Parts: sequence; structure tokens; C-alpha cells
Amino acid sequence: MKEKDFIRAINLCVRCGSCIAQCPTYKATNRETENARGRLKILKSFADRQLAPGGKVNEKIFNCIMCGNCTNRCPLGIDIEEVFYHARSLLKSYDKKMGIYRLATRLAFKNTDLTVKMLKPFQKYINRKMGEKKLIPGNIGFNENQFKKTGVFKPMEKIGRVAVFSGCSVKHVYPELSQSLTKVLNALKYEVVFPRPENCCGAPFRSLGMEDVAKEYAEKNYDTFSKLNLDAIISLCPTCVVYLKQHYPKLIGKKLENVFEVSVFLQDKIKDIKKEIKIRAAYHDPCHQANVLKATMEPRELLKRSGVELLEPKNQTCCGFGGTFSFFFQEMSGKILETATRELKDTGCEAIVTSCPNCLLQLSKSMTDRPIYHIIEVLEEAICEPDGT
Repeated sequence: MKEKDFIRAINLCVRCGSCIAQCPTYKATNRETENARGRLKILKSFADRQLAPGGKVNEKIFNCIMCGNCTNRCPLGIDIEEVFYHARSLLKSYDKKMGIYRLATRLAFKNTDLTVKMLKPFQKYINRKMGEKKLIPGNIGFNENQFKKTGVFKPMEKIGRVAVFSGCSVKHVYPELSQSLTKVLNALKYEVVFPRPENCCGAPFRSLGMEDVAKEYAEKNYDTFSKLNLDAIISLCPTCVVYLKQHYPKLIGKKLENVFEVSVFLQDKIKDIKKEIKIRAAYHDPCHQANVLKATMEPRELLKRSGVELLEPKNQTCCGFGGTFSFFFQEMSGKILETATRELKDTGCEAIVTSCPNCLLQLSKSMTDRPIYHIIEVLEEAICEPDGT
């Protein structure tokens, strides 16, 4: 975002409050400074040199979960998320403590396989400590990427070729989801490619104000995926899809074509259900899928077609993950998670289904009495034979 567009956006806000009703951080705190309207007022005072950077100013701008709800609801069409990303890039140098975390984040994501390998001997200790702080579910494990080289999976008959953008959570926490996706796509006669190298989509870096690093990773991923002859690029993570589709043109002025969230890609392709999944499940909408991609009907239609009885929460709410948000603002994240858990349990469901590995990770911290599935696991069981065909 250019500086003139940033100033115009913060001056355009008329404080109408349309952004407040579904703001997760506002609902968790009831504080005006923890909603988009309040944050935009802070940024106007910052731009007018009435507030100095650092301290509380930084805290309020960085403790937005960046769910996209405010941008979705703004009657004036202000791209509030983009305003906050730009503000974070301006403010990042005024917080020495966060500077250390930014360095650690860059090192951790530079080679995630190496990071996982180095942490492996301390896995039990790390899990126990992070579990105690509710940063991760207690039983989680971290894995090296199963695709050290480009992996290609061919069906018996081929009607198309797709690449998978795995994302860090699937690669290192839920690698079994990649196997489920491959089986489903092969059953639908698609050749599946897991390209190497695949880097982090860039979301953690933009969230921390590290625009240059986000651009660097965007360029790397664009270079990898743009060279492939594909019908589509598919991801199991809505946030990765949002970054590839919408953030890369803003960051590097280049766009990857035919990028799909998995349920959007599969919605008109799955017709033959081999096994009905008889389960009463509540569906949790990932924020970026609902607010940015606006794809709420596709996963529901697929689940109903698979035989799932869907139970809707009275209120669809954010799970409180937000990537780095759940680490740096644990108390607020916990309150948001508590609300989401209560809403889902109140449906009386037997299981939870979502379309985001990060939501799966977050909900697993509190939802310990019933299973949580990624939608691709349900679809695998519905359309694939036990041998994967």
C-alpha cells in the first residue's frame, strides 16, 4: 500500500461501527481500541503525530487477528486489513522485544525441515511446555516434510494435472491430510504434483510487519509454481489460498492463476459417493474462507452430499488462531477460542468439521471430547475405496 493510499484510508473512516459487531477481539475484550474503528482512530492520531509509535500504539495495531471481517463489512470499501499490514510495516522498528521474535520467525521459516529436525530431540519437553500454555494441543507432533523432492502421483486414467500448495501446518503437523487429498484427486483422475521447493506463503511475515521478507517468499513460490503446466493449484489452507491469490499481486505485482481452496475446486467434481458418512457434525467456517474467499456454501454442499447431517452453531465465530496472534496474545486468543468451542458444542454435534488445518490445530486445544476433521478426510472416506481408488 502506498503512503497516500494509507492516509486516504484512515481519513475515509467515518466511525460508523459496521466493523464492530463480528470483530473477534472486540467481542473478547469489549474495548473500543480492540476493534477496527478504534484502531483506525489510533492510526489517524499516529499519522497526525499526536501519538508516538511503540508501546500501546504498537500493541493495539498488532493485536488485530486479521480475520478480514471488518473489511468485509465496511460500507465505504476500506481495505482495513491492508491498512493494518502497512501500519505494522511502519511500526515494526519501534518494538525491540518483537524484533527478537521477528528474527526467530525468519530463522524458523527459512528452512522449516531443518527447524523441525533441530527441535526433534526436545519434542516432548516443547510439547509439554507449549501445551501448558495452551499454545498447541498437548498431543501434537511436528514432522519433516514428506516430500524432500517433487512428488508426482498419477491416476490410472488422467483428465488433468494439479499442484498442491501444502502450507506449513499441513507439511509439518498434519501430513496425513496431503495423503487424503492425493487419494481424492487421484480418484477423480487428476495427476497430483507436490512441487519442491515450496516455501511458507508469507502470512507470518506480513502479520509481523516484515513486508520485505513476505515479498522474498512470494517471489520464491511464484517462481516454483508459475513454471508448472497445471490445470489448478489447490491448497487445504484458506489462508495460503488468500495469500497466493490476493496478496502476491499486492506484494510482487504477479498473480498465480487458477488457485483454489480445496472445497471450491471439488464442489462440482464430486458426484459419485461410494460411502455415506452417517455422522451429525457442526461445520466451523475458517475466517479467511468465509470473509475473504466468501466460500461458505461449497464445503457444506460437499458434506451434505457425503451423507453428513450438518448442525449449524447459532453464531459462527473465529477460533482465535490467527497465526502469530495466538502466540503473542494468548489471553485474547483463549477467550475467542472459548466462545467458538461453546458455540460448536451447543449444537449437540458428534464431531466438528472444518476446512483449515490451523482451525483444526486451534480447536483441538479445547475440543477434547469429540473428533475434529478436516473436510478432505471426510471426502476421502466418502469417495475412495480402502485401497485409495
